[in-house]
Amino acid sequence: MSAALFPVPEEPDGSGLGGDGRDGEEGVPQGLYVTLPAEELSLEGFAQDGRADTMAPGPLLGVVLDAVAGEDGEGLAGMADDQLIGFLSGIRRMASRLEWARMAALAEFASRPRRDNFAADEVAAAFNLAWLSAAGEIQYSQLVAKRLPVTFALLAAGKLDPAHARIIEDSTSILSDEDAAVADAKLAELAQSRTHAELRRAATRLVNQLDPEAVRKRKEKRRRETHVRAFREDSGNAGITGRELPSVEVLASMQHIEGRARALRDAGMPGTWQELKARALLDLLQERDSRPVPGESPANGGSRDAGDIDGPSPDDPGPDDAGPDDAGPDDPSPDDPGPDGPGPGPRDPGPAPGSGPAGRGRPADAGPSIGALITITVPHTALTGNTGPPGEVGGFGILDHADTRDLIAAAARDPATRWCLTTLLPDGTAATHDCATGPHRWPPGQGPPGQGPPESVTLGGILKFLGITGLTPVIRGPCQHTGAEDRYRPSRRLTHRVKARNTTCTAPGCGRRAATCDLDHTDPHHQGGLTCECNLAPLCRHHHRCKQAEGWRLEQPEPGVLVWHTPSGRSYTTTPTQYAA
Repeated sequence: MSAALFPVPEEPDGSGLGGDGRDGEEGVPQGLYVTLPAEELSLEGFAQDGRADTMAPGPLLGVVLDAVAGEDGEGLAGMADDQLIGFLSGIRRMASRLEWARMAALAEFASRPRRDNFAADEVAAAFNLAWLSAAGEIQYSQLVAKRLPVTFALLAAGKLDPAHARIIEDSTSILSDEDAAVADAKLAELAQSRTHAELRRAATRLVNQLDPEAVRKRKEKRRRETHVRAFREDSGNAGITGRELPSVEVLASMQHIEGRARALRDAGMPGTWQELKARALLDLLQERDSRPVPGESPANGGSRDAGDIDGPSPDDPGPDDAGPDDAGPDDPSPDDPGPDGPGPGPRDPGPAPGSGPAGRGRPADAGPSIGALITITVPHTALTGNTGPPGEVGGFGILDHADTRDLIAAAARDPATRWCLTTLLPDGTAATHDCATGPHRWPPGQGPPGQGPPESVTLGGILKFLGITGLTPVIRGPCQHTGAEDRYRPSRRLTHRVKARNTTCTAPGCGRRAATCDLDHTDPHHQGGLTCECNLAPLCRHHHRCKQAEGWRLEQPEPGVLVWHTPSGRSYTTTPTQYAA
């Protein structure tokens, strides 16, 4: 901001303030002072169409809102209902103004020279964001500022909220600049008097009118991005979602799921309609049939075939109106290899002899088979009871103790499973890491299927089970390079120790799993950098390139401690992973 906006006030004798910025003998610091007329702080001004209710967002409105609310909000209790709505209106206008300022600053920062493609990484490091999130925010801010000037101006004026701006940008992203300008003016006007859902419907109609061919091309392009993803719910349960699928096939599939759910209900399977649909979906995905064997069902009469689809029963709510807009985590970047697959499972062990249709009447202790890399951490109490740290599946999330035991049981069934052991220091970081060779199955009656490892399992028992004869330390502090390897590409065991120490990409804010990352030489190998724990760290492909960009510098002062220096002159430090305690 130009200093000319705040000129130094003149003294009566014209001498102005002293060079130290203090006013005479009193020593009052120079500053910006605001004097508010009494009517600006009147509660009546917050009534509908009152002075405060219509005040433009900015410093004055901010001062008024703060003064009226009072410390700890005690002033709000004295406001009438109409006035409180006016207060909320002012807060909303201020929020829109601040969002505009944030977007303008992001667009400006990214436009500065020498930012290359890594401005997002500086923003991510400063505010504890994932770089993909920061990159998305920068791109969004630039697009709105450039392509939607009317929307951007109304956001600054507090006349539409940030969610409206998001809907307008998302809906018009496929349009040419010329068509986007037309849509910008029309939708920005509508946004001031429409709900979010109403605005989205209006935007969809308008975009179809302006450029139906662009709508068709987007549909075809997105269909090539079709994917299915498993994800962890916040509750600790899980979900599975398919995105960008053909509409007709989705509707037919939902009808098929509902038909199978009716068959389960008619066969006597307990549960709500939604629970039965969920069971039907899992049955279809795993090619099994959960209906009780005929003669063992408590239901009256026989069960219908899953394909026998007719109209819904009176208590059948029918298909859901819509699924979630975003049920899973952010999409990976184009250069991201994605999460490791769990192997060929789950595999159906097939029907029990004489049990009828595939999987029908399967024993209760049977279950899916999952090939996995299992790393047991010690303390390992989650495997034997309901205390201690929870389990975690890379690329999926945290599991509670019961699900952890079930996962171990499923993995132990599969000969593709391999096992590692990590012991922890008191601060929760890795102390040692060792890899077992070949498959290992828990002894019959002492483990899965069923309850997981036996309660009598000790660290010594785990070592014996895995065939590990000694523990290999994960180097911390000064490194003597005793484990250094005279080669560029580290061995599997060295790779595992480094990735047990730092289980994610070591860039600030990046949560990409180390299993999918490059193992980077902090000091380049061709410049004499050692292939050693003190000079290796996992970096995702994006941050590997970022490290090599102009103005960036990375150092590892001790094993697992990475210090990132950005082109802005700021520094950020990441440290070894602290496992769940």
